[in-house]
Amino acid sequence: MSITTVSSLSDREGLETSRPLLDAMACAVYTTDRNGIITYFNPAAVELWGRKPEVGVSLWCGSLRMRRLDGTLLAHEDCPMAVCVKTGASVGDQEILVERPDGGRKHVRISPRPIRDGKGQMIGAINTIDDITEQRQSERERDTSNQLTQSILRNSKDCIKLLDLDGTLRSINPCGCSSLELASQDDALGMNYFDFWQPADREAALAAAESAQNTGSGRFSADFVSRFGTLTTWDEMLSLINDAEGKPTGYLVISRDITAGLREAWEKTRQLARQEALSQIGALALTEGSFQAFMDRTIALVAEVLEVPLAKILPFADQADHLWLAAGVGWNEGLVGKATVGVELASQAGYTLSVEGPVVVPDLQTETRFDGPPLLHQHGVRGGMSVTIPGTGSRPFGVIGVHDTQLRDFDEGQIAFLVTVANLIASCHRQHQSAKRQTLLVREIAHRSGNMLQFVTSIFNQTVRKSESLTDAKTKFEQRLAQMSKSNLLISNDGWTKSSLRDLVAQTLEPFQGRVDISGRDVILPADLCFDLGLVLHELATNSSKYGAFAGDEGQVSLSWVIETKDAKQHFVLTWSDGKRQPAAPVPSTGFGTKLIHQLIEAKWRGKVTTEIDPTFYCRLSLPLPAG
Repeated sequence: MSITTVSSLSDREGLETSRPLLDAMACAVYTTDRNGIITYFNPAAVELWGRKPEVGVSLWCGSLRMRRLDGTLLAHEDCPMAVCVKTGASVGDQEILVERPDGGRKHVRISPRPIRDGKGQMIGAINTIDDITEQRQSERERDTSNQLTQSILRNSKDCIKLLDLDGTLRSINPCGCSSLELASQDDALGMNYFDFWQPADREAALAAAESAQNTGSGRFSADFVSRFGTLTTWDEMLSLINDAEGKPTGYLVISRDITAGLREAWEKTRQLARQEALSQIGALALTEGSFQAFMDRTIALVAEVLEVPLAKILPFADQADHLWLAAGVGWNEGLVGKATVGVELASQAGYTLSVEGPVVVPDLQTETRFDGPPLLHQHGVRGGMSVTIPGTGSRPFGVIGVHDTQLRDFDEGQIAFLVTVANLIASCHRQHQSAKRQTLLVREIAHRSGNMLQFVTSIFNQTVRKSESLTDAKTKFEQRLAQMSKSNLLISNDGWTKSSLRDLVAQTLEPFQGRVDISGRDVILPADLCFDLGLVLHELATNSSKYGAFAGDEGQVSLSWVIETKDAKQHFVLTWSDGKRQPAAPVPSTGFGTKLIHQLIEAKWRGKVTTEIDPTFYCRLSLPLPAG
């Protein structure tokens, strides 16, 4: 029965006649007289209120309590029915909360209207109550769901898109805009999703869309290059969207940036590869009998692990004037074992030797610290890294370097790996040198013991013969014997093998430390030559302490040496220059020290000794270096 029909009832008899129909209505209905006293309510009203009001007594409404939508109490005398009765005017749809005796609340919509008689006089009012609790709850849930959805879309780290079937973008979340490097969502709308991808990946995207149409979903992974050149990798999930009739209308695409995860997995793989390589190199250092074989296998592992086409180990030459390509990967045929690199600061290797720590070169063409040797430019090197390999003393063993023909930077893990490899090479070299020295020392002891006795006897006889007294002879012989002992100790510590000239000079001239200006590369010379040079330096220092700079407290001596090439053969040249000469100094031509120097340099080593005494003492030694 409609409200209009009920409202047209003009008397109580008409209302009574309509009661069976009102009782059958699903919505709650009740009436009041013109004073607001309840005169009727149907069963649906009782069900809604959870109680039965007293007809003829209860006022305004049969509910226990009423509340506004904000939860505040609404007095019965202020309810919409009371307003209708008091004003005689209908009250449009109003929503309130009805509280039941069991504590439950119903969200209702009420529409009280006056009941008038045939003369238009209000004789009461009728109120229909619609229970909209479930409707409003559903709406709230839907609103909450929409808010949640919007929040997810707004804050999601995934790129979420809605596409038409042809791939046209209809919607995209903020993350998607950031991924595409677009200022706003409006800039993205209308773009075609399939055109985001490179040709090969575009085919994968189209295949995923076809799979979604056939099975409901499709998936692929691809690299995305933004308009500014940023490269990222994405996992793409496409789901088909259907309308209410089941007809496909588009795709929901959820894209996840997996760049960091792939990079992390890749870095972990590379880290494990570096650890495995270091383990192998360490094992080689302990077991490989040939140091050359160790270097060859080590540099191959380094090139493989660091993924570079070019790698090299550059030891110092004995003359310390260049480095040589002892082991390498990727160099032109015939260069390994023969090619040389300068030690000047203009080369990467030379620069590396002059600084502490690794040297990383992202781009050789824009490098300003050095030019790079021809060896690198001839092979098209762009990026690279080099590290000094420590030596046994102050002199480094050399340099290890890796190079790429592409622009290349190296991370901390890769740099630390190459530094560790350099230390392993240094350790292995020391082990091999130690073993070699021990073998040579045993042989040399047997070979030199007899010769040394003869040499000592000769030194003793000539010292006595040239001395003024037994005491003088004893002093000179002890000094020369002590120098022989020092030289022998220095060289035998290295197994009677090649030794550092700087170490020999430092030991021999230790009593005059701070008074010798030394100039010359830290060259490595044969053991026999070092031994003899130790005796020569001792005689020169002894002469200076008697007649030259060392005779006083402030005199200085200049000592220098170079390696010169004459007729394709290398010569060692040493120069001694006294800063001053004592007035009473004799001509150094007949003394035993002078004869010893000439015998050692000219007779034994086929060299030449040149001396000058005016204005100060000057001595130049030149001798051919033994082959090898």
